[in-house]
Amino acid sequence: MEREHRYEATVTWTGNRGEGTAGYKAYGRDHTIACPGKPAIRGSADTVFRGDADRHNPEDLLVAALSACHML
Repeated sequence: MEREHRYEATVTWTGNRGEGTAGYKAYGRDHTIACPGKPAIRGSADTVFRGDADRHNPEDLLVAALSACHML
């Protein structure tokens, strides 16, 4: 029996400072990750790439996902 698993996430960029991506320093890296029925995750880039250290970055989330899969 085949089972289908579906996962959905929406990433919304919130770092537009009025100039879009006109220059590397012109925009924020902040974004929100939303999955239906779950609390939103405030994301950003790593601080090395001008991100906000108070938010999760993609690297944090990748390591967390791999760790959780390994644990389960």
